[in-house]
Amino acid sequence: MNNHRVSEEICLQPGHPVRLNDAAGTRVRCLRGTIWITVANEPDDVFLGSGQSYLISRNGLSLVERIGNSSMQLERRQGGGWLTGLIRRLTNGPGR
Repeated sequence: MNNHRVSEEICLQPGHPVRLNDAAGTRVRCLRGTIWITVANEPDDVFLGSGQSYLISRNGLSLVERIGNSSMQLERRQGGGWLTGLIRRLTNGPGR
């Protein structure tokens, strides 16, 4: 099993939430501003301020959106998979 961590700073675009499918085990860390997280089948939304983090514990759809000027970091043990693809798309743009 590959146990290294994959993480990248992501500057969120206003009005464009990041969609995470099957994200159990992913830690969302707010680096700047305020982040709003909605996880399917969770009764409450999560709001993170700068320096706070939240571990997504369920699979299904999770939405992560910024409030104001914000950036976040997604961190997950095990390289590859959906997180690496998401980081590549957010860094380089779609279709690259």
